[in-house]
Amino acid sequence: MNESKLPQAQKFKKLELVLEEIKNLGKLKGVILADRDGGLIIENVTEDKDFNEFSAMCASVLESAEGLGQIIGGNVSKIITDLDEQTIVIIECENKTFLSFLIEKDSHFGLILDKIADFKQKIEKLL
Repeated sequence: MNESKLPQAQKFKKLELVLEEIKNLGKLKGVILADRDGGLIIENVTEDKDFNEFSAMCASVLESAEGLGQIIGGNVSKIITDLDEQTIVIIECENKTFLSFLIEKDSHFGLILDKIADFKQKIEKLL
């Protein structure tokens, strides 16, 4: 069945499953999918925060990084922010969306990077 023709509720449920798969595979604190304008599409995070504001800030960071890339002549593949107790990674997807990953010290983000193309493709088919 063509995923793009599913009813919105079914697409949303499948997106939830993809984010859950990512989170579990990498033992992440959370995963957020947002659009390039900063609008939160869906999140799967263990803590209760304002992820609408977070996704808007991540979109701004992504936009700034792309501007830097244009100045020095390169494309952004990922943005990494190391904090005291965790790391945030932002990776652009197709359809003007991006994923933000909240990574803890004991997470296995390398497993996510190994399969990021597959995860991005699953998400693209649902948007």
